[in-house]
Amino acid sequence: MEGTSLFLTAESYLSRHYQAENVEILPLADESFVSFWAETERNDALDFLAENVSDAVLRFPFKNTAALRIFFAETLGGRLPVIVTGNHEDFCCMEAVLNGRDKASDIPLTVNAFTMQARAANIYRHRVILLGSGPYSNIPASRLGLEEADWVERSYHLRLVHECTHYETLRLFGAMRNHALDEIAADALGQIAALGSFSAARQRLFFGLVPGKDSCTGRLAFYCRGVDPKERPVVYRAVNAVLENIEQETACLSAQKKQKCDILESLLCVSILERLQRLQS
Repeated sequence: MEGTSLFLTAESYLSRHYQAENVEILPLADESFVSFWAETERNDALDFLAENVSDAVLRFPFKNTAALRIFFAETLGGRLPVIVTGNHEDFCCMEAVLNGRDKASDIPLTVNAFTMQARAANIYRHRVILLGSGPYSNIPASRLGLEEADWVERSYHLRLVHECTHYETLRLFGAMRNHALDEIAADALGQIAALGSFSAARQRLFFGLVPGKDSCTGRLAFYCRGVDPKERPVVYRAVNAVLENIEQETACLSAQKKQKCDILESLLCVSILERLQRLQS
């Protein structure tokens, strides 16, 4: 309809959440496409991709083929193939291969992982995790008080758990979104696995947020592209406001030795708006 905005209001965006599901047996059975990748761990990754996905992979200018590998991640939603690349340029090339394109996209340095639904002909609609390397969210190790090599290793683990969490959200709750709530949940579980706890301060670094500011210089801006530009500062302010609450909640759940599925449900089934309203009441 003419004059109707294609953007969400901040309230609509912040209200989104998932409904709890009653899943009795975890992990779920593998999806049917997983069997296609059964031989990957016993074969050279590049050869496997060239033979089974697309020989176009051989025409891309990969810089570090020695680092390229494929393995299965064990998730609550079943196993999922993971393709690891050794640098950001190779990450961009592999994303193009999996999507059946002949040219790599210019993906920002802050993005080094996808849980993607491939579009290449031989693996159309296969779910695959694609992982790059480097510091998580392109945040220098010095900002976290870590040595560079330690941070790169922890970043890899954080990315893997983050992407597995997105897949688990899809399989256990029926969807996954490029949304602040999904990203908080995935980063929370990634932080717990790689750094021992979820930290609101670290999350602000990963999102590009500053306490008390209504602007964003990092990843969160990407996840808010569907919000009316005039209302995006409302989203940034709301996310900023609830992060300490989430830090306290995850610390409590971890202390109670809650399972990953319980933490995921706790984080995904309460909207950012509801958390904000609780804090303000």
